Amino acid sequence: MRATQIELTGKAGHVAIKRKIEDATIRINSFVHNPKPGQKARRTWKLPATITDDDLLKVAAKVQRRCDGCVGTYLMVLEYFVEMQKFQK
Repeated sequence: MRATQIELTGKAGHVAIKRKIEDATIRINSFVHNPKPGQKARRTWKLPATITDDDLLKVAAKVQRRCDGCVGTYLMVLEYFVEMQKFQK
């Protein structure tokens, strides 16, 4: 069994993370409910499925910030990271 799509929601926004079985790309679509001045409401990342854990952790920090609306603790970021790891090769 393998996850092909998951949605994560925080108080400020949400993300949909997708990867088709035959695809070598992880797609992350992010939406912020009430963007701050200069912040885009929508953001998309396309990452290689072979992304390293270090690089994925950096993206997880950005995703956490967009979903929760604040800079999170390491444990907050780690929750997003663990879910995102399910899409790595």
